[in-house]
Amino acid sequence: MNTTTIAAKPTGAAPRAHLFGVSAAMVTPFTETGAVDCERAAGHAVRVIEEGADGITLFGTTGEGSSLGLRDREELLSAVLDAGIAPSRITAGIAASDLEMAETQARMVFQRGVRRLLLAPPFYFKGITAEALHDWVADFVARVSDAQPQIILYHIPQVTAVGFAPETVRRIKQTCGDAIFGVKDSGGDWSLTSKLLPMEDLAILIGDERSLARAAPLGGAGAISGMANLVPRRVGAMVRQGQADPALDAFVEEVVTVPVTPMVKALVGAMRSDPAWTRTRLPLSQADVAAVNRLADVLAVLRQQEIEITGGAR
Repeated sequence: MNTTTIAAKPTGAAPRAHLFGVSAAMVTPFTETGAVDCERAAGHAVRVIEEGADGITLFGTTGEGSSLGLRDREELLSAVLDAGIAPSRITAGIAASDLEMAETQARMVFQRGVRRLLLAPPFYFKGITAEALHDWVADFVARVSDAQPQIILYHIPQVTAVGFAPETVRRIKQTCGDAIFGVKDSGGDWSLTSKLLPMEDLAILIGDERSLARAAPLGGAGAISGMANLVPRRVGAMVRQGQADPALDAFVEEVVTVPVTPMVKALVGAMRSDPAWTRTRLPLSQADVAAVNRLADVLAVLRQQEIEITGGAR
């Protein structure tokens, strides 16, 4: 078997006001009829935490959150809570362009004890001003402030076409105070990431695993990570020790050449020997079988290396 070397933690690492750790951006399984498969979801949530994740994020991009209705969300959240996942370990994605629906999605998780939200910007209208984005977030915070939320602003402009510029993040934080916990930066633009990392009053979370090791010693607080569905301990090593992981970087480079969410789901299925994980909800299509088989072989090596490198410890 080929082995890989993970570099030592760089010296002079910057202190972090927050250490968020690794939250698996959990994929959502579906039954043959298209319903959320709560049994599989609950089992996967438990396993990723047993295998090294600090928590899970539901209803995000990797979880097909924009394709999940309120009933789907309620059933999925209930399933993972009933499986013993503490509300403090759960982050809930909010995806809505109207404030009423954004509040409704948030209230549902608040009722079950979850306080941490991953808030996508309003994404239907494009070219909105920074002022309008600030005001939209401030209005949302005002609506839910009684629940004492911890809100992570979700910067993923390649999907939403609306991004959180560092200057806008700073103004939102000044306006909304402790309600704004951090930023998830999934933009893949290091020039923007490098402006967010010095914000010591925010948890700066990295969505692109290829930047994790670089961000950690500069103040990066952790990750909401699709790869944590597959190799959570390896992702954790990059967050906690700033350890470079060239083999994982190369794997991510391959995954991002295809539609990512269907591929991550299919790789969970390959890892668990359960083809039901290949099911997606429209408008997404299932991953290409040949690509899945090729990447599943690479994943098997990565998971074996993960055990060897970390000794199975978190």
